[in-house]
Amino acid sequence: MGGYSMPVSAQPMKRGPIDQSFTVSATVAPLQRAILSSVASGNVLEVNGQIGEHVTKGDLLVKIDDSTLQAQLRQNDALLAAAQARYQSALANASGTMSSANAGLASARIAADSADATLRRDLTLLKEGYVSQQAVDQQQAATAAADSALRAAEVQATNSNLSGSASSAQADLRNSQAAVSSAAAASALIQAQIAQTNVRAPFDGVIVFRYVDPGSLAAPGTTLMDVDQLDHVYVDAGISGDQLKFIHRGTPVTVTVGSVPGHSWHGAVDYFDPSAEPGTVTYLAKIVLANPDLVLRGGMVAQAAFVQAHKSNALLAPTASVYLTDTGYSMFIIQDGKATVVPVDTGLQNDQWTEVTGKGLAANVQAILNHSATLQPGTPVMAGGGPPGGGPPGAEPGGKPASGAKPMGGAKPAGGAKPMGTSTPKAGQH
Repeated sequence: MGGYSMPVSAQPMKRGPIDQSFTVSATVAPLQRAILSSVASGNVLEVNGQIGEHVTKGDLLVKIDDSTLQAQLRQNDALLAAAQARYQSALANASGTMSSANAGLASARIAADSADATLRRDLTLLKEGYVSQQAVDQQQAATAAADSALRAAEVQATNSNLSGSASSAQADLRNSQAAVSSAAAASALIQAQIAQTNVRAPFDGVIVFRYVDPGSLAAPGTTLMDVDQLDHVYVDAGISGDQLKFIHRGTPVTVTVGSVPGHSWHGAVDYFDPSAEPGTVTYLAKIVLANPDLVLRGGMVAQAAFVQAHKSNALLAPTASVYLTDTGYSMFIIQDGKATVVPVDTGLQNDQWTEVTGKGLAANVQAILNHSATLQPGTPVMAGGGPPGGGPPGAEPGGKPASGAKPMGGAKPAGGAKPMGTSTPKAGQH
């Protein structure tokens, strides 16, 4: 062949970690969905926002006519003002009554103290002969009268300050205070009802349904709008019974959506229901994913790939280089510039890499990918070109396997090797 080397597509083997996963169908659901309903009755005056529009927490979405409630509020506010005026009058009256009684008590106490002091002085002067007995007797009478007046003033002051029915001023004060509280409560109730005519966004989200337009009649229970929170979403995946042993809270998962090609999301199981869905043998795993660009929407169909096994330092060959024959798995490698067939045992496997062991295999050895039917052991090869034809080694034109080669998974491999995609963890793998 004059030094001709067949161009082949090749990729170096490597050492590194590998995850083996299984994939299940899943659906995307909003983190929260608020079904906004009317609490108040009345005509719909405003509807702000269309389906698909973004809203911010607190935005006014629907306004219901509150004119009747506003009139009731004005009436209740007037009643509250009148009650507050009556309360201030009763408070002034009660304060005046108590002030007068307290002033009389203070005056009587001063008079009694003065009479007592005068009597003590006269008794001293009587002993020294400076006053007569008659003067002392008169002062004793005056002192007794002052003491009696003090006791009367104390009783009057006590009655004025009592909170019971003995004080009419205090009773009026309590009644007017109760009237103020009642009127304030009535106004607060109307204000709460007015607030219910303003239907606002409960969180940042997207309007997904709009059920009313201006002019519609709202009544308690009327559905107005649906709002989804989509900055984070749930991915709900159904797990079958034979997959349960691989799933727990924290299990890594990769999510892809067919309608969003080239994009994947990585997360972990946040919630796992250990009870099967009613009427099925499927268990629900929920994954929370950040969705800052809002690409994921409720109802999307997704694929969730769960890690079922992991190995940290495995010898890895491109999955496209490993093929199945009647005697087990094999692969072509480039050795001394020639194609060499190596029987291999496989371990963990995914779409890109397969764990392999076999003679002459090591990191950086070039593995030939998707080789053509004409490639034979010992053929001089040159890495870098694509294969002249598709299909497994030994295939005839059109991709039909030639003698000695079988499609992937078409035969049970020898030596205990597992079919591609069905390998299970070996001892020491986790």
